[in-house]
Amino acid sequence: MVLQILFLGPSNLLEPNASFAQMSQKLIVSPIVKTLVFSKFPDKVRDWIDRIARDWRFKRIIPAHFAAPINAGRSDFLAAFAVLDELLGERYFTWPSLSLLFTSLMGKAANYFPPDDMKTLSSLDQFLVSLGAVKKTVSGRKRAA
Repeated sequence: MVLQILFLGPSNLLEPNASFAQMSQKLIVSPIVKTLVFSKFPDKVRDWIDRIARDWRFKRIIPAHFAAPINAGRSDFLAAFAVLDELLGERYFTWPSLSLLFTSLMGKAANYFPPDDMKTLSSLDQFLVSLGAVKKTVSGRKRAA
């Protein structure tokens, strides 16, 4: 059920263990929100995230739709939003702090979504773009070229 909520149509509903293991026990940005909202305005989202990380002192986060609260601080929060990096390209690239790097490596945050699980969501995004219902996804790689 969790994978259905995250991806709308995960690749394997009969054997979901691999996808579930990759997403569980991690602070993540919802693939739906990342694809249909944040990917359209990644620079504004990055500015918002940076302001929160800079100005707020927090030790717990209450995620939407999941057990809460979870112990997570600034580096966990920033690691979860690393999904924006692929959209922003080099002009927004900054070297992560050691704590952010450690958090990403230790698996408390996830910034990778399995491509097979993203197929339905990507198709929906393309359909909504073709209708003019949502903006086209911003790509840092295209901008840099």
